[in-house]
Amino acid sequence: MQPPVNSRPTVYPLLAVVVALLTLPACRPSAVAPPAPAQPETVRGAWLPPETVEVGAGADYPFGLALAPDGRQLVYPAARGGVVSLWLQDLASGDSRPLPSTEGAVAPFWSPDGTRIGFSSQGRLHTIEIAPGTVSVLADAPATYGGTWNQAGDVVFASQATGGLMRRSADGAIAALTNPDRAAGETGHSWPAFLPDGQHVAYLVTASDSARTGIWLTSLSDAASRARVASSDAQPVIVGQTLLVLNDAALMAQPLDPATWMATGRATLAGRPAGRGPLGQVFATAAADVLIYGPPGSRLRELRWVSRDGSTLGQAGEPAESWDLRIAPDGRRVAVTQLDPQFRTLDVWVRDGMQPVPTRLSLGTDIDESAVWSPDGRRVAWVGKRRHVMIRGAGAVLPEQTAATFEPPLQLWDWSRDGGLLLAGRSDAQTRDDLWVLPQVEGGTPGPYAAGSFNQTYGAFSPSGRHVAYASDESGQFEIYVDTFPNPGTRIRVTTAGGTEPRWRRDGRELYFRRGSEVHVVSLSDQMAVSSLALLFDAGAPIRAFDATPDGTRFLLNLPASGAAPRSATMIVNWKGRD
Repeated sequence: MQPPVNSRPTVYPLLAVVVALLTLPACRPSAVAPPAPAQPETVRGAWLPPETVEVGAGADYPFGLALAPDGRQLVYPAARGGVVSLWLQDLASGDSRPLPSTEGAVAPFWSPDGTRIGFSSQGRLHTIEIAPGTVSVLADAPATYGGTWNQAGDVVFASQATGGLMRRSADGAIAALTNPDRAAGETGHSWPAFLPDGQHVAYLVTASDSARTGIWLTSLSDAASRARVASSDAQPVIVGQTLLVLNDAALMAQPLDPATWMATGRATLAGRPAGRGPLGQVFATAAADVLIYGPPGSRLRELRWVSRDGSTLGQAGEPAESWDLRIAPDGRRVAVTQLDPQFRTLDVWVRDGMQPVPTRLSLGTDIDESAVWSPDGRRVAWVGKRRHVMIRGAGAVLPEQTAATFEPPLQLWDWSRDGGLLLAGRSDAQTRDDLWVLPQVEGGTPGPYAAGSFNQTYGAFSPSGRHVAYASDESGQFEIYVDTFPNPGTRIRVTTAGGTEPRWRRDGRELYFRRGSEVHVVSLSDQMAVSSLALLFDAGAPIRAFDATPDGTRFLLNLPASGAAPRSATMIVNWKGRD
């Protein structure tokens, strides 16, 4: 287990004092009648994550904070070194640590006793016992739209954008709890939250009719009987007998009647501004007397061209919500995954040089990502819906074609220089992330290249086609390895202090990789022996993705756009009943 990572100290000493005051026993002479207890003072501060991580788990899950039932611990997904996992933070001390075996986790939620955390990863719903770090599989969950846990051990979750809620009973039985009313225009049920009685569940209903969209209530004993509690297009947050509802950017606290769990009395402002995620999530979490909420903020990124010493050379277009990127063999064009500002979907775009207007390559309204270039630069392959290998001409003239389909989740890492093979990443519950080879010939059979009990990811074919560079975490952190191809077994480890995303120079004599905000270079001999290793530059900001031109003279970095760094989240202790 890795040692705790201390968070920025400006917030947590204050919170530690508050927590200590809340837990101290009263010390008064027994003969004197105690005065009426004073209402605790509201304390506000900023919540900031450790400097070494980027909170969130990609474009679909940019927030994900979840407070423990006692309000004294916090779990959230975050990326460090390009790898997303769950992080656990003690709010009194500020210490944070990654939780083992939670790679790729999103949408965490707590057990009522605070000893376990549920989360989704690799198409399944999992739980981790915090003390021993044991991870178990609860159910299949192809997608992730929230989960909640009651005292009896029942878990209610949503695993489809257009489906209903599922219930996993304490005995392991799984059955549908709700189904969307298609006749009424309902399109899906998501983001369930148990109420304090452990029997009623609040959840978000999306519908074509805005009068139907909102937060609804059902029960485990009578799921057919349900009622609309509030008008909202974002998930419900339940804390005690209070429902937190997002109204534009205002987080409103609506009291609930414990007899019926319907709204009663006037809603009051709990905080603002609060954000909303692309899947209907609220950027807020509350438990006991603690509330944390995040602002909408700008998530714009800039694609910055830099030289070998890190000097800025220009930008590849205007700022956008961008993710992975790959430079074309001509060293000028770029295939990038970015969020469509109109449809709010991830798509593959091609940017040409520093032109401001990109060309949209993928046509679907689902997730399209992880594009790679053919060696001649005429075609681009990418993954659609996290399972289909799609190919289209880089000029976006002819229609896209589905080349292959696999069980999700799937990623593409590289296209061999002879054009015959794709290198892909596939996830498995037993072996986790593996590298697979996908032949680009009719009748070709896909097969594993690097699979095992550790993660093997970020694969890259060498220019000669005789080697593959990739990252593996078998040492306890991700390091870069180079192995022979097509038959692995004669590999070398080329880093010792961490590294991800290997990129080859055209002649195969240099290998570039990322370590946090730094880009390094490894010089290699013809026999793949390491001649030297050096730091090229430190970008000074979290690099979400990077690539190198074939000649190794320029690099493209995905960095936070200037002035668009997300603001810190607001943390309030003793927030109830106060503005």
